[in-house]
Amino acid sequence: MDYLSKKIEDIEIRINRGVCISAATCVVYAPNTFNIDDKGLAIIKEKDWDRVEKIVAAAQSCPALAIEVYQGGKRMYPV
Repeated sequence: MDYLSKKIEDIEIRINRGVCISAATCVVYAPNTFNIDDKGLAIIKEKDWDRVEKIVAAAQSCPALAIEVYQGGKRMYPV
């Protein structure tokens, strides 16, 4: 599996790029957090992320269920 993971403060995001289908709904829901790379796959931006509620909404919107969100070590999505 091709996982991409980044953490800022107590929020950690993991993207399973092996299952990402380039739907880009994550970018629509949390544009300050996610982007699409030159391969058409989701990536996590370096800083100035959206609020955790928007990040979770972005993860929930992913039709491939490629995004996991953790806060303080607790899995927020999927639960």
